Amino acid sequence: MHCVIPPADAPIISLTLIGTGEPRLRMEKRLSCAAAGLGIRLDLTICKEADSIPFSQTPAVLYENKVIFNGLPRTEAIAAWLKSLL
Repeated sequence: MHCVIPPADAPIISLTLIGTGEPRLRMEKRLSCAAAGLGIRLDLTICKEADSIPFSQTPAVLYENKVIFNGLPRTEAIAAWLKSLL
């Protein structure tokens, strides 16, 4: 899956990404690439204050305040989930 820039009129999905360091950066890249490959734009809120949030494994991705992913899933798994929202 290649990262491309989605068109300006692409659907937008709002997510929250919780985590720090290299794992958060890797998850951010995977989310961006998965979304772009489907022609989706992300409204991504990044929370680096993982200490105040009760997650055992970060990075964590939330959609509508529900944990969708934690850890580092494959980009293909993220794309499949995003596609299910369309």
